[in-house]
Amino acid sequence: MRFRIIQLICVLFSVVWLSGPVWGQGDPEVEDSLVKVVNTRRFNQELQRTHHPGTLEVNPKISQAPFSGAAATPMISLQQYIKGTAAGLFVKEDNGEPGTEQFMFVRGLTHPVFSKQDLYSMQPVVFVNGAPLAQETGLSYNIQRFDFNRIGPATNPLSILDVNNIAQVELLKSPADLARLGPLAANGALWVTTKNAQSGVRQFNVDTYVGLLQRPAVKTVNAAYENNFRWPFYEKYASDDQKLDYPVYVANSYDPDYYGAADWNDLYYQAKPVYYLGFGLVGGSERANFRFNISDTRSHNFDATGFDRYAVSFGINMLPLKWLTITGNMNAIRTQRERNRNLRDRFAETRFVPDLTNPVSPGATSYQRFLDKYRGSEDQNKTNSFVGYFSAAAQLGALSLKSQLSLDYEEGLRDVFYGKPLMDNTSFISSYFGFNQRATIRNTVDYHFKSDDERHQVTIGAGQTFLTDQSKYDYVLGYNTPNDFIKIKEIRLSGSVYQNAYDIFAYPFTDKIKSALSSLYGSLGYSFRNVVTVNALGRYDGYSGFSKTNRWLLTPVFSSTVNIQELLRKTTPFSTIALKASWGIFGKLITDNRFRIGPQYRVDVGYSDEPVLGSYAGLAALSQTYSAGWIMNTYGWPYSEKLDIGTELGIWKDRLLLGIDYYNNEDKNMIVPVSLPTESGFTYKQVQGMAVRNTGINISITAGILKHPKGLSWVLDANFSTNHNKLTRLPYQLQEIEYPDRKLVVGQPVDAFWVYQNDGMINQPADIPMGPVLQDGSRNPVKFGTLELGVGDAIWKDVNNDGIINARDKVLKGHSMPVYYGGLGNKLTYRNFNLDFLLFYGLGHRLQNQLTAGKLDFINTENSRNITYVKEVTFWQQTFDYNRYPMYNPWSGTIPYRLDQDLFLERADFLKLRYLTLGYDFSKTTLLKSMKLSKALLYVTASNLFTLTPFKGGDPELTDYQGIYSGRSLPIARSYIIGAKLNF
Repeated sequence: MRFRIIQLICVLFSVVWLSGPVWGQGDPEVEDSLVKVVNTRRFNQELQRTHHPGTLEVNPKISQAPFSGAAATPMISLQQYIKGTAAGLFVKEDNGEPGTEQFMFVRGLTHPVFSKQDLYSMQPVVFVNGAPLAQETGLSYNIQRFDFNRIGPATNPLSILDVNNIAQVELLKSPADLARLGPLAANGALWVTTKNAQSGVRQFNVDTYVGLLQRPAVKTVNAAYENNFRWPFYEKYASDDQKLDYPVYVANSYDPDYYGAADWNDLYYQAKPVYYLGFGLVGGSERANFRFNISDTRSHNFDATGFDRYAVSFGINMLPLKWLTITGNMNAIRTQRERNRNLRDRFAETRFVPDLTNPVSPGATSYQRFLDKYRGSEDQNKTNSFVGYFSAAAQLGALSLKSQLSLDYEEGLRDVFYGKPLMDNTSFISSYFGFNQRATIRNTVDYHFKSDDERHQVTIGAGQTFLTDQSKYDYVLGYNTPNDFIKIKEIRLSGSVYQNAYDIFAYPFTDKIKSALSSLYGSLGYSFRNVVTVNALGRYDGYSGFSKTNRWLLTPVFSSTVNIQELLRKTTPFSTIALKASWGIFGKLITDNRFRIGPQYRVDVGYSDEPVLGSYAGLAALSQTYSAGWIMNTYGWPYSEKLDIGTELGIWKDRLLLGIDYYNNEDKNMIVPVSLPTESGFTYKQVQGMAVRNTGINISITAGILKHPKGLSWVLDANFSTNHNKLTRLPYQLQEIEYPDRKLVVGQPVDAFWVYQNDGMINQPADIPMGPVLQDGSRNPVKFGTLELGVGDAIWKDVNNDGIINARDKVLKGHSMPVYYGGLGNKLTYRNFNLDFLLFYGLGHRLQNQLTAGKLDFINTENSRNITYVKEVTFWQQTFDYNRYPMYNPWSGTIPYRLDQDLFLERADFLKLRYLTLGYDFSKTTLLKSMKLSKALLYVTASNLFTLTPFKGGDPELTDYQGIYSGRSLPIARSYIIGAKLNF
């Protein structure tokens, strides 16, 4: 059997590699007429047909993201490649650490973000050559107390794609574009097409670059700065007893560790090289060809973080019969992450926050002693991925048939060990294995009929899709290994009994979810003289994630176009004038299996500050209150109702293309937690009935402003988007729902901050605001809850004028997501020189400056065991001007420096230069002409050169999913690389 398989592989490779003809040998006439004239042309056309399978298409260039500039940058994820290049898509890159997760949003937020888990349900689906990639579920967050990092390797799943192996990316967002993709694409889709072989082409290519990161300019400080900042508060407000509690590390000016040189940045911001090396091979005959690519990518950032990717890709195309095309593609990827050494991230992993009275000192020598404690520790993060598909397409006259089988499998492994020097004389050990798997079978059939005069055209189509998803993880964590050499928890088999090796006390966790989606659709399209086109599509989708009585959903999509240029004379400068409109309903998938199971309990019977961990005795119990679990008996399909109206204009043979789309998307019947009475035992009840509307405009411009083969050429790509979201409905006809840190109000944005309005400071007793006039004509001083206000307190606006400042006086203000966003890219070419650059911007949004609020509120944060206030070594830098803020009394029970006020709500607008690339192609020079190189490009690229923003505290892009700026993220580093691209 093995011998036969080897024989088959050898025969297949011979067919692909040999340049001579295979089919039709011995009949040159047939070979010349059939293969070279008909098949080669049609084969290449079929392979170049990379646009999406939408029902409405005017000019596919409008939906394509410009990609040439990104291929010469040190970016490592698909999100980074396309950020700022596609109208309607906003990419949130909130951390510069390589390999971390990044999130995308197509046309706004579809529902409120209560936790990081909610982000996964809003991500667009990514298709690679028509194969849908598995999507992350955030399943493991159910056992985590903190959600800023997912357990496991938490590697960005879209970092497996090599930009040098991608031909183009299209953003699909209108109902017509998404109709055939169905519920998978309810949040939009990215259609990625990899580079493909072409018949008659044999080519070897080399891509490589090497570069360095530039250290950011930070103003480091030591305890002297901290003393100058804090002591005025003590002088003005502190009692004698409070002055005795002055932090020792600030008070002792003779301590060289804290009052010495603040040179920690010399170690923290050490730069390492980044590089890429890739090889590609294209070959074959007119009837069969292949493309092979292999690459190695190395990326770094500061704090010794790094990312490695090893990728292999192989694609094959065959034309065994003149009407049959067979294609296949396989991608195997291995990635490894070197994670940061933040205290907060380590404490979240270990679920242990020690006494941090004295922070890490700012001196390089002291900081190095801390880093030395990491010696002997382990933090291995590995992922293995396989993405492949096989498809067969038949063209039998007017009948088109296509069948595709695809598979995406991604597994993650993480092993962690922290020794006793890092863990207060104990040790920590954990092991993680998890995977996401998606298998898809898709079959389509289309029949295209034309009348004799071709004035009338009718297209009838049908399709079937069956998709299965599975996600699973196994996780164990333990403490106090016998010594620092035992770094792996082992389970040994002794006879027929499993024994815990080394008697390591550990907590095991495991979970798995499965789902299946079965879809059928039928479509009908009619075109008159290629002027008016009308399409209709109906879908019937069944999903296992819902209750048995609610698993099937019937949805329609309608679209139409009017090609006005077909009615105009040929002499007009317009090459494209099209009006288009589409409307449709798309079911939305729920990946959490809880909602198909029915009522359940989640009991938090464990340690007070870590409720997920069971008690030491490990006894089962059922005790109020339940943090989660009130699940209804039945849940139906949430769905998205989408409307898109647009126009496309092209001038001078589409040298100037303009696309304008107005959209109105309303996501309905969504699940939202609704508050319950305390006596129920539950905190919230999960209820369907919420609706959120997103409206806006997307504008795309592609312009060949100058076009001279031997002179100056200038191509401009620009996009501009607006988005306004609004909560339109809540269950039970509620008008608002209040949560501990946010509030939902019908008619208001779902990403608005809920804050007090700051009106100044009480400098003297006469400044204390007075409440409403009472019946006897008197007025009482305003209180904060039950607390009386005094000198040094903040003045907050009493919105409801009841004389008491409380949550009822907080207002919804600002947006955490940009209202306006987009990008501007340019490519200039002069003879053999080319210059590319891309600007990316976000406007109209705000952030909550937690970093500044925490530093000003030093009395409450100084000795707190709250992980939010853990001081990293980056604490020792000047990040704000404290003279810009009122000098409140930090001992006040009103907490005047609380985060939830508009004092710390700051503008987050930004304009960034993503990259600037200058290249020169030596292939046409006299020296290299004899080498027959089709490309010999040498280039230099500078990335993230500058950021323009009114925010003074750092990079406003580095906010978390709720718009909070903590200052803990690694910067998106400025880098400089030199690279080469050779084709021969």
